[in-house]
Amino acid sequence: MKKKCGNRLRVLLVRPKYSSIVANLEPLGLEYLAGLAKELHIPCAIHDEFQYSWILRYERLCRAIRIGRFNFIGFNANANTVDYINRTAARLKKDFPHLTIMVGGPDAELNYMDFCTDAVDLVYHDNGLMSLKNMWRDGLSAAVLEKQSGICFKKDGEWIVKEKGAPVCGFINQPDRTAFYRGLKKNFIFMKGKYALSKASFSCPFACAFCYCTKMNSGKYTERDIMEVVDEVESIRHDKIWFVDDTFFFDKERVRAFCEEILKRGIKKTFMAYARADFIAANPDILPLAYKAGFRDILVGLEAITDELLDEYHKQTSRDDNINAIRNLHENNIVCDGLFVINYTATRKDFRNLMKFIKDNNLLWVVFGIFTPYKGTDAYYEYQDKLVGFRSDRLDGTHITIKPTNMSSFEFMLRYYWIHVLTYPKIMVRTLFGTAYDTKRTGWI
Repeated sequence: MKKKCGNRLRVLLVRPKYSSIVANLEPLGLEYLAGLAKELHIPCAIHDEFQYSWILRYERLCRAIRIGRFNFIGFNANANTVDYINRTAARLKKDFPHLTIMVGGPDAELNYMDFCTDAVDLVYHDNGLMSLKNMWRDGLSAAVLEKQSGICFKKDGEWIVKEKGAPVCGFINQPDRTAFYRGLKKNFIFMKGKYALSKASFSCPFACAFCYCTKMNSGKYTERDIMEVVDEVESIRHDKIWFVDDTFFFDKERVRAFCEEILKRGIKKTFMAYARADFIAANPDILPLAYKAGFRDILVGLEAITDELLDEYHKQTSRDDNINAIRNLHENNIVCDGLFVINYTATRKDFRNLMKFIKDNNLLWVVFGIFTPYKGTDAYYEYQDKLVGFRSDRLDGTHITIKPTNMSSFEFMLRYYWIHVLTYPKIMVRTLFGTAYDTKRTGWI
């Protein structure tokens, strides 16, 4: 590989666009890379395709490369952008033969071999950014690459795979949030407004079969220093923060320390975070403090409404946990954003029972995803013989990847869309009337 070291590198970081009508979020992962480049005095820009239309997508990327004279491009890969990235890399190699192309991100971390193609030069699958820092600082020669962990690169035409380094428990640099502030006009979460993102931990301490988040960081759950997290929250020039940890509410004393520090410093911001139903069900005493500190949304992976299906998902929670979690949040004026997984075994009665559960528990904010065994998860290896239409652009939780067993695929999708028709208009009406966060209210207005 041609050596491109020190300040001769010019880096373009790309977040590929995919279909999403419910959110357009901050490219936090790439902002950490941009922050590293800034620290190393390397010219760097983020090309966030979510800020642009689908029209002339490739031409726009090429124009950005030419104008910025970039010679290193890094793609952020999610499960639903794998094929697009590989196709685009192949086109770029023809149009820019001397361009160094790297792929990183969540999907590259687990399924790095999917990107070991002729057009890609580097695949980054390490747990932290230290290897990237070494590469950007010392150059991309084979001698430098050989010393790094968690990368794949070519040597004499063959791919060399370096094992991951140790799990990380923090970031080695601050994110450069220029892309977030610049793209704030287009930033949104459906009916909730604009949110900055923060990450306070790595991986997940649980092992849900369908989730590949638990496989991140070599499957090791670690936490950032909570005071460092508060410092970051205080520094963000925005009043709404979403903690994208797989479960922010895990250690009650850590949550308490965060909330108390927020109050002590007089930080007036609104927070959204993930939590498990069993934690919220067992720890209602932390919720008044959480509300006082600014938590207004808790996203709870309810997943299913039967103990049998929860056990199949390896969720380690129960239907009663789900009910008690919803009640505890509502009693403390915190919205429960209920996340459900629609299984391929669902019957007509299951769809009806799901709607009854939502009504009986006064759930307003709901999200429905179709069971998808993402590559790299335990579920993938369990169900890989049953997969249908398993293409990356279909791996978004809104497409069938396992043929339904109790109805046709057409009927299944019709019922899947119908539960959105039954729930989302009420969210919009309540938002219009300013009552969407009144957790005691049951009606449409």
